Amino acid sequence: MTDAELDRLYELLAIPSVSAVADHAPDMARAAETVATLVRRAGGSAEVVETARHPLVLGDVPPSDGRADAPTVLVYGHYDVQPVGDLGLWETPPFEPTVMDESIRCRGASDDKGNLYQAMVGVERLAASGTLPVRVRYLIDGEEESGGDSATDWVEALEDVPDVAIIWDTGLIAPGKPTICTGVRGICYRRVIVRAGLRDGHSGLYGGAAMNAANVLTRMLAAVAPVDGRLPAPLTEGVAPIHAEETAVWATLPDGGSMLGDAGLAPADPAAAAEFNQRTLAAPSLDVHALASGEVGAVRTVIPSVASAMLSVRLAPGQDPAVIGPALEELLRTAAPPGAVVEIERLGDSLPAVMDPAHPVLRAAAGAIERATGWPAVPIRSGGTLPVMASMVARGMPTVLTGFAQYDDNIHAPNERMRLENMELGARAAMEIMTALGGIPRDGGSP
Repeated sequence: MTDAELDRLYELLAIPSVSAVADHAPDMARAAETVATLVRRAGGSAEVVETARHPLVLGDVPPSDGRADAPTVLVYGHYDVQPVGDLGLWETPPFEPTVMDESIRCRGASDDKGNLYQAMVGVERLAASGTLPVRVRYLIDGEEESGGDSATDWVEALEDVPDVAIIWDTGLIAPGKPTICTGVRGICYRRVIVRAGLRDGHSGLYGGAAMNAANVLTRMLAAVAPVDGRLPAPLTEGVAPIHAEETAVWATLPDGGSMLGDAGLAPADPAAAAEFNQRTLAAPSLDVHALASGEVGAVRTVIPSVASAMLSVRLAPGQDPAVIGPALEELLRTAAPPGAVVEIERLGDSLPAVMDPAHPVLRAAAGAIERATGWPAVPIRSGGTLPVMASMVARGMPTVLTGFAQYDDNIHAPNERMRLENMELGARAAMEIMTALGGIPRDGGSP
């Protein structure tokens, strides 16, 4: 990228747009206005739309030839970032963009300001040269990192549905291996609270006779926990088969043992490393995220009367949270003994999404990336959850999920970075994708 292009990125990166922290609300507003200005640089219009939480940035860049029947491409990304965590773990200030080792270091460099900016630069370059063949609409989110639903609500309320959607918010699976993401998992997220009495009891006086909320909760969690990587049958309902083209890619990926080891994680069971891709990309999973009961640091031999947990099921493509959520709750409640008071709070449900890797739009995008980079783009699912993609697919938009971060770019961690080389490659890929999509019919079929 040119120095001027990078300077504009650095201006955006320097804004601490942390959506999960209320004190950063003014920074969120400033970042939204900065993004809107970037849209306008391409000759388009942009507006900052207030929501109940943080603003959306909506933009529209017309095709260079002005034709009314040009395909419309919706580009999604987000300008909010994760909190920085322990400042002592950062080698450079988290909101002072710094170039080290041929990479930009800053919170948001990969997720998602740097990634999104590649697409924006690609559109700007095409518009400046008079060769933008599509109408580009922007939906740029300020709540992605804090569980907001303003962007999803906007997609679901659309009356004039774009022909194609592009989400520029992922990365390479290895150096030189770009991806077209063909699916994401959904989620059923719950808080469970168990009450087993009016107050804590003395374990010497009542132990063995009084109900213990912590014991009850662990029994309930055991009823839904995976055994050798397999969930109870009610939680696997509806899992769709995976395309052979996608499973063929797995053989080219780093082995599961390395993936776990590099992340500092231990295998869940003896088969976990060998089944890593199947479990994380194509199957549902259940994890307990937090447990609370009693006073962990205190020496108190009590029988706790209250215990709580946070847990979620990641849903594989084909599954429905309207089915899996109630099944999860039923399994939990059934495992509780009579007399326990169980509260289950629904913290969020999101649908999974899946695209056929043979879809003409995905094929066109993959070919464009290869022309821009010299690297074949491979189809692969993501184990994460992206509600806006599910909404786009549900609205009939063929959706291209791609990007140029790398697995070791410290996303959501200290010293987040984006390689300078990948910034330029991403911008070129965006240009090629927009050019390729200029030839698609308005029904999203073959170019």
